[in-house]
Amino acid sequence: MARAQIKVGQIVVPEGLVGVYRVVGVSLDGQTADIEKFDVSKQKSLGDPIRTVAMNKLTAYKEDASQTAARIVREATTED
Repeated sequence: MARAQIKVGQIVVPEGLVGVYRVVGVSLDGQTADIEKFDVSKQKSLGDPIRTVAMNKLTAYKEDASQTAARIVREATTED
C-alpha cells in the first residue's frame, strides 16, 4: 500500500513516539522530516523540533467524529 505524501504543516503520528506532531521541514530527497510536538485542541506547537525522522515512520493523523466531539466538549469545558 502506497503512503500519502507527507508535507510541511501536516499533522502526523510518528512510530515509537507518543502524541501527535506537526511536520516543520522535509529533506530535499524526501526521506526524512523535522517534526515538533503539537497540541491539536489549541493548534499550538509544544517544545523543540525533533530532527531527521524517517518518512517511513510517519503516518498522517486522522481525527474521527467521536474524537472531534470529545475535543470540542473538552475545549468548551476547560479553561487555560
